[in-house]
Amino acid sequence: MAVEISKSYAKKIRSKLMNIAVAPGQYAHFINAGTDDILSVLEREYFKDELVEGISCFKYLEGDYGSGKTQFIHSLAERARTNDIVSSIVDIGQECPFNSQLSIFKAIMASFVAPSVGDSDASEDKGIEILLRTWIINKLRKLGWSSGQDIPDMARRQVEQTFTKAWLGAPDTQMAYALMALGKRIIDMESGAQVSLLDQELIAWVRGDKITSKNLRENYSLHQPARDETAFKRLKTVIEFLRTWLGFKGFFIAFDEGTRTNTFRRGSVKQKQAIENMLTMINDAGGEFGGVMFLYAATPDFRSDVIQKYPALFDRIGSVAFVPGRPITPLITLETINTEKVIREIGEKLLVVFAKAEGIDWDQEVQSQNIETLIQGIKNIEYLEEDAVSPRHFVYPYCRLLEQQKFEEKKLSVEDAEIFVQTHAIPASEDDE
Repeated sequence: MAVEISKSYAKKIRSKLMNIAVAPGQYAHFINAGTDDILSVLEREYFKDELVEGISCFKYLEGDYGSGKTQFIHSLAERARTNDIVSSIVDIGQECPFNSQLSIFKAIMASFVAPSVGDSDASEDKGIEILLRTWIINKLRKLGWSSGQDIPDMARRQVEQTFTKAWLGAPDTQMAYALMALGKRIIDMESGAQVSLLDQELIAWVRGDKITSKNLRENYSLHQPARDETAFKRLKTVIEFLRTWLGFKGFFIAFDEGTRTNTFRRGSVKQKQAIENMLTMINDAGGEFGGVMFLYAATPDFRSDVIQKYPALFDRIGSVAFVPGRPITPLITLETINTEKVIREIGEKLLVVFAKAEGIDWDQEVQSQNIETLIQGIKNIEYLEEDAVSPRHFVYPYCRLLEQQKFEEKKLSVEDAEIFVQTHAIPASEDDE
């Protein structure tokens, strides 16, 4: 999916890559390489079809450190955005351990990103309240309203009625009340109402914060904040409301484990609960979580050391990897994707990014040769000859090389490349990301 990049985006990508050795977030798709075939199949099968029909799925993404798992997730999230699919990317770690349903719920609610079809400038605003506000503003605009104007009474009534209808059979009645109340308050805010303490408490309650107040009880009948026992039921309520009441087409919810593999002691209560939470997502993706693609990303040792010890989970994920011809397969592996050809392609895309950011007209012959030489230098210093270079171990020094080359372009010798790699190694704290 070739995308023309603006100078503004190019500068943001360059800044992110020069500051830390991780995928550049929502801009990752501009430098993505090697996975377009898989991304296109997932987009066609799920974002354009099954999620819209209310069908859900679970995908397990596997790759070594630096192999591009985070890059893949953000590139897939961009495909979701342009297909009117809501996305949420959650980093699994101390702030969100996967054994806690409450932590998972809170992280998802805080990281929802609204789709913006036809808008190349994706918003960085996140959260459940952003989704509601986006929907409300879009509806009002279709009724002729523009930001800064008073909302006509008829338009207000038409939008407000969505948040006043009775909802019988909601998975969690309290969350249903809260979503209705928040929608009405956002309409009030767009009409000029000031954000009150009660509004702040309501948003915090909906997001899953541990908050109780007399005002919430008296105004909205909200008595209990979310707990581990109620968190997934409330998440199901939110998904159902967004999909069936507001008409969002589907959801892409990804969990990026990074280096947090085996955070819990093997066989511990916490590890067992994390596995149970994963099984719940897989099993309930058949119906209760309608229109959701869940994706969990981890390193190979998590599957070999942990998942294989839990037959119910291993049977659902399996050992047969996804290929374009069998998109229903849960397991997606990045092991064989990162060939030298892919690393070269990443290098060529980074050349475009840095050229756009700096207004540089590169000598393509010189820079193409430098990509080859740097790859060889990295292999000589950090890899066995037969091993493939990981994207991260290439991108980090290559970006720093381009910063030098913009002042004076010259071809590197292999010896130059080896010295450069040794003096521009990824800092240990970043290499462990």
